[in-house]
Amino acid sequence: MRLIAWTLTLSLLVGCGWHLRGVTPLPDGYRVLYIQGGGNDIRQALRQQLEFNGAIITASAADAPVQLIIEEYDVEKRTLSVNTSGQVAEYELNALISASVVRQLDDEKQSFEVNARRTLSNDVNNVVATQQEETQTREDLKTDLITRLIRRLQSLEQAK
Repeated sequence: MRLIAWTLTLSLLVGCGWHLRGVTPLPDGYRVLYIQGGGNDIRQALRQQLEFNGAIITASAADAPVQLIIEEYDVEKRTLSVNTSGQVAEYELNALISASVVRQLDDEKQSFEVNARRTLSNDVNNVVATQQEETQTREDLKTDLITRLIRRLQSLEQAK
């Protein structure tokens, strides 16, 4: 009886389109692509996440029907607040990816930007921990931007 209940539950979950969090299936027209531009770290992280989502990343632009061009990746750090001593109490990290998708079939180019923002407390008494927290926050921002970029890719086919 339990087996039947589990089988029925799993079939309902699969049938309704439920996916594990983090898996973003790309439209058929964007599953084979070439990544161009951006720094090596952002390109490698994007490649890894796209492959996790079922995309095939080609070694050359000629082999792919779609090119994903990373035009800009930037993380800006600015002072958010200061304490009574005039020392920085909080920072704000603003991250941005500007990208374009070019379909070779019709030479259609679609440009878009994704951005994310995080605040970071600055402990002047524990500089090492603050630096480690900033490094981790920058990695989290990069992961968040890549997730948003993949969601944008997923929505391109639906926008037509």
